[in-house]
Amino acid sequence: MNRLRLSVIAALVLVALALAAPASAAIVPQRSISGIKLGMSEKATRAKLGAPLRVRSGSNLFGHWRQLVYPRVTIAFQSGNKATSLSTRSALERTASGVGVGSTLARVRAGLQGEKCKREFGLFHCWIGRWVPGRFVTDISFKYSRVTRITIAYVFD
Repeated sequence: MNRLRLSVIAALVLVALALAAPASAAIVPQRSISGIKLGMSEKATRAKLGAPLRVRSGSNLFGHWRQLVYPRVTIAFQSGNKATSLSTRSALERTASGVGVGSTLARVRAGLQGEKCKREFGLFHCWIGRWVPGRFVTDISFKYSRVTRITIAYVFD
């Protein structure tokens, strides 16, 4: 009886530790979402995440683009085979400090460093990085004071 009780307690402690321990960050600002990094090839993306739910494509001022849509992340390839944009609307994707979809502005400001926030064109957003061609930026969109989408992208213009 004592041995069974000890086993149950040990199992509960392991489960509690697993739930309390932060998983490796799924969002790394300026770098990656869901383990997919900016600049990663489409082949490497598919090898890591498998077949996408759907593929979108089209063209714009910068040329042909493709998007691989997965349940937790959308990866865009603009004018080539390298990931130029990563975006999530999933509350399951979080930074190491816990910032993600559903976070408040206070949580974003407490959990990230170097963010700037502004209302532009009727939308409120925060960002890390500089909106300068050739640079990367992490953009955090809000609606009703909560994060709705996080995008990490290469700045084209």
